[in-house]
Amino acid sequence: MSIDTLQTKIKNIAERRNFTPNHTATDYETVAFNTGIPLIIDNGSYQCRVGWANEDSPRLQFDSMVSKYRDRKINQSILLVGNDIYTDATAKSNAKTAFDGNVVYNFETMEYILDYVFYKLGINTDKVYHPILMTEPVCNPNHSRKLMSELLFECYGVPSVCYGIDALFSFHANNLSFDEGGIVLSSGHTTTHVIPVFGGHGRLEHTKRISYGGLTATDYMLKLMQLKYPTFPTKMTINQAQHLVHNYTYVAQDYFKELKEYSNPVTFADKDRIIQFPYVPPANEKTEEELARQEERRQEQARRLKEQAAKIRMQKLKDLENNLESYVQLRESRLSMRRSEWMAKLKDNRVGDEAELEEIIQKTEKSVQRARNKLLGIDEVEIKVRPISSLDIPDDQLNDAEKKEKKKQIAARSLYETRQRQKEAKELAKRQQEEEERAEEQRRINDFEGWLNELKSSYEGQLDKVKSLKRKKEQLLDRRSHASQLRMKSIANLASDAPQQKRRRRGQDEDTFGMDDNDWSIYKEISKEEDAWEEEEELTQLREYEGKLLQYDPAFLPEHTFDAKNSQQNSLVYMLTRGISPPYDPENFGQMHQLHVNIERIRVPEALFQPSIVGLDQAGVVETIGDIVNRFDPDDRRQMVKSVFVTGGHTQTPGLLPRLEVSLKSILPSDASLKIVHAKDPVLDAWRGAALWANTEDFYKYAVTRQEYQECGGDYLKEHRFGNVYRT
Repeated sequence: MSIDTLQTKIKNIAERRNFTPNHTATDYETVAFNTGIPLIIDNGSYQCRVGWANEDSPRLQFDSMVSKYRDRKINQSILLVGNDIYTDATAKSNAKTAFDGNVVYNFETMEYILDYVFYKLGINTDKVYHPILMTEPVCNPNHSRKLMSELLFECYGVPSVCYGIDALFSFHANNLSFDEGGIVLSSGHTTTHVIPVFGGHGRLEHTKRISYGGLTATDYMLKLMQLKYPTFPTKMTINQAQHLVHNYTYVAQDYFKELKEYSNPVTFADKDRIIQFPYVPPANEKTEEELARQEERRQEQARRLKEQAAKIRMQKLKDLENNLESYVQLRESRLSMRRSEWMAKLKDNRVGDEAELEEIIQKTEKSVQRARNKLLGIDEVEIKVRPISSLDIPDDQLNDAEKKEKKKQIAARSLYETRQRQKEAKELAKRQQEEEERAEEQRRINDFEGWLNELKSSYEGQLDKVKSLKRKKEQLLDRRSHASQLRMKSIANLASDAPQQKRRRRGQDEDTFGMDDNDWSIYKEISKEEDAWEEEEELTQLREYEGKLLQYDPAFLPEHTFDAKNSQQNSLVYMLTRGISPPYDPENFGQMHQLHVNIERIRVPEALFQPSIVGLDQAGVVETIGDIVNRFDPDDRRQMVKSVFVTGGHTQTPGLLPRLEVSLKSILPSDASLKIVHAKDPVLDAWRGAALWANTEDFYKYAVTRQEYQECGGDYLKEHRFGNVYRT
């Protein structure tokens, strides 16, 4: 590290940052020059607070961040410190901290911060002629303290340096007695410490640390939002996540009871918070002429698609007619062929038997008629008159044209007969349905209560069937489930070529699968399409029951239906993601840029009590305090819990103190006198406590002078009640 005069270093920094005199203190010569007033530096990992020991509050308070980059527009290197980095996007992207957790490790960045501090205070001497009192974390490594002392003594020439723990300084600033004892709970930017105070000093050998603080909470909030909105159109930054933590989180007094309230749609709307991200609505810049041309192109494209569809339908009709003609010929050839030959011919055409052939002909006739109807643009063609033709004339007496006409007449007659059979079947089914409806209506009129109870019972039974099919469908998706394993076993049995168990005679080892009609039922067991068809049929019947219940049962509401209960919009995940009011509209561009912060409001701060939520294998703050207190004698224990002091910026979360009091009472003896004391200013009390102590003789007694630094080394430390323990 180069040794240079402070004024030269400050001048270089000022030129790079283009400072104006208004940004620098101008009263240094009248307030602190040549007075030896101690300079208090609360060197926090989140914010740095600096001021003179004889003042009530720090003069400087800025984020402990430094950004150094090269501006290509002006071709100069820029160095920004503290809050100034947020004025430029490039500066924010290049910002870095001097801390690893809560320990200083990057002393080049730390030097930039100290340069900024001394320049802002207006110190214009060749050295800093003021003792330094600087805060440090609990159990700060000797190596880090050594490099910090080297930086202060060698680079800035300070006369003496003293280090202390910020939480204990805050304890002192709130007029709490070290002799009476207490428990200090300090939750800061990166960690949370529980320090017992007894016998006039902090008992650091019993201190515990929880690796959860404001930064961890911010990271957890960011991860939750990213998991909740994986396709959010705007990227959330760490500063935006920090804003959510600072302004919307609170500690639940009963976490699991609060979770149930969030799952209740009635109370959900009061707890949900909607965060609107900035967006630019899409602008429609098309003129009326462009819109007219676009509509004309759309109509022309529709006309072409219609022509293409008509050609496809015509070709499809021809193919169906050819298929129908071949099947009819196959059926008529039965009269002129032996049965064995005809069965062989059926097998060549992939037809099982005569009944299957008749079914294929009927389906093909129906398809031909449907295709003709579509081609003619009508819904249904009713054949009222049976086609009359001379079908009794033998084929040998007809020419080719007459034979062709005779085939068409045969197909028309078959189509007519099929239509008549279908019509009769429909009329019979219609009469049966009307008769059932009249009988049911009569039962409803004569015995409404009995009919309604019967309807409810039928509905419940049908609902159980549908739920069973749903469960079976879900189980088939899991290859480890019993249903999935049975299905795979059936498939394996079909595909297996198992060896014969005993020697068979020649000619008896052929495959006989399919000779029995029951063999084909195996395909129904392994077919997923069969399950889908059955599920749809059962759902149709269920909806019929629901329609009747909605009409006649006043207690059965639309939200009680199966579709409403299983709708995505009524699910808990949808409610937590999209909220309830106003209803989410996928076409609304503004709602696409909205975040709903609800369950995260209590989940993020709950990690301080249950670190396992974020994956930390540590005890919560209540268990940690209980473990520390139980290490002392019963009398000392009762004395310590009289003052449970809570400090640190992360302790400003609403609801923390009441939850802490209730939780601690549950693990302490019933006669214990518990008192929770919150710092007057959790952020600035550490600096104020250090300033109070710096104005006493003890400060100069325990400060390490320049001569002691040269003799004992940079890691030398004098122990006092506010500081760490010196370990060689």
